[in-house]
Amino acid sequence: MKYFLIILFLSLISCTQHDTTSYTAKDAEERFTKSYPDLKIDAIEKINNSFFEILIGEQIFYLTADLNYLLAGNIIDINSGINLTQQKIENFRLSVLNTLDENDIIVYKPKKIDHVITIFTDVSCPYCKKLHNEIPDLLENNIEVRYVLFPRNGIDDDAYINMASLWCSENKKDLLEMAFDGDFIEEAKCENPLEKHLDLAYSLRVNGTPMIFTEDGKVIPGYVPYKQILNTLNN
Repeated sequence: MKYFLIILFLSLISCTQHDTTSYTAKDAEERFTKSYPDLKIDAIEKINNSFFEILIGEQIFYLTADLNYLLAGNIIDINSGINLTQQKIENFRLSVLNTLDENDIIVYKPKKIDHVITIFTDVSCPYCKKLHNEIPDLLENNIEVRYVLFPRNGIDDDAYINMASLWCSENKKDLLEMAFDGDFIEEAKCENPLEKHLDLAYSLRVNGTPMIFTEDGKVIPGYVPYKQILNTLNN
């Protein structure tokens, strides 16, 4: 399938490289929206004389310059071997993660920081607890862990109540430990960032927990042992 997309991409280039049309990004947006009115475009730009690049969340599409053909797939720079599509997605993730307010997350800082990871976690998720138990190992290896509390089942769930309640405490980390252990968290109400985190997760296509984002925008989905996280960060 991968080779088919590459061949299709090259054939589209050959068909469009001599196109003399002068459609703008606005024209491309109108053409796309007319065909797919239910999809919200986050960004659109003309990346060369052959294609417009359309960003919808973490999905990227390419519309030919004549506005006649839509391509879903990866564009790879044949000289450098860089996957330009994946690079764009990673940059998008970073732009979203950079909107996180440090006051809205729980941070575990080592004495020396070599890498930073951001984890969407849910106290009712057993694999989140398993990963949480490895935080001392991550800290020992100079990895800063930034927790985004994410109620994966929405706000009508006991996990949401637990995470919202622990957020109201001055000892958030202590109550987080209790919540992961299944201990009772006395319900408390205060302003919390959990609904913002739901929106953020939607933008990043977070569809399960734990989900780990590296400092360069890569994703490690699901639980993996800390040694595997280290291997990903150091390669």
